[in-house]
Amino acid sequence: MNNTVMTELKKFDIQLESETLQVTDIFDLLDDEKCVAFLQKQMEEIKAPTLSVAASLFSKRYAYLVVSSTLFSMGKYDCALVLPIQACGLNSERKLCIKADMCHWYRVESMPREQWCAHVIRSLFSNHLTPLFCALQRNARVPSKILWENVAVRINSIYRKTLAKETNLVKRQQLYNDFYFLKEAEGTLFGTEKNPIKDYLKIGEALKSDPYRKTCCLYFRLEEDLEGIGYCANCLIKKRKSSKSSNKNCI
Repeated sequence: MNNTVMTELKKFDIQLESETLQVTDIFDLLDDEKCVAFLQKQMEEIKAPTLSVAASLFSKRYAYLVVSSTLFSMGKYDCALVLPIQACGLNSERKLCIKADMCHWYRVESMPREQWCAHVIRSLFSNHLTPLFCALQRNARVPSKILWENVAVRINSIYRKTLAKETNLVKRQQLYNDFYFLKEAEGTLFGTEKNPIKDYLKIGEALKSDPYRKTCCLYFRLEEDLEGIGYCANCLIKKRKSSKSSNKNCI
């Protein structure tokens, strides 16, 4: 494996399976009974009142682990570690544990960049995230729009942060191109009828002028605010409360 990039990916809480003991295999969550049992355990650990809240917040965390890390390495290093769902597990610290022998690096020079991007996106979404989200939606009755906007929020964040640090103009344009390729990608790359994240992806001025979500990730419904933040940074509920407060001040 690429040791330099793997060192970077550890910042996304990714580690080799041999480095941990107890792991929940993500592939097992495609089984309804095991999925419900997992979400019930998540409810207890994060103090969630319902399976739907637990599922939403798990999807948000999982999107950070697999989507943010993949897009980061694509943009910064022109390579991606393809993560089959069978190779991934979650440990008790909510870190991603991977079976190294099942994960493979794909470098951009192996094919035209758009073709390469399409290959990575299909592997990441159609073969991994979409089946998992279908199981979460089916067993927790959580709206798919919430799950997919949880992913989009992570994507918006990783591109915003990567662009903020990138000074090379050619590299910056490449990052924009990759972002818009993802935004305009066909649903087939996601294993869905339509691109499920298109309406939630924002970058540049569009993100600055309107950073708020269209759906709620349900964080505010936790019985205990374990992170002490009240609402997530781009919460539409917080936006509405702020708007009401501003309107009162204008009266």
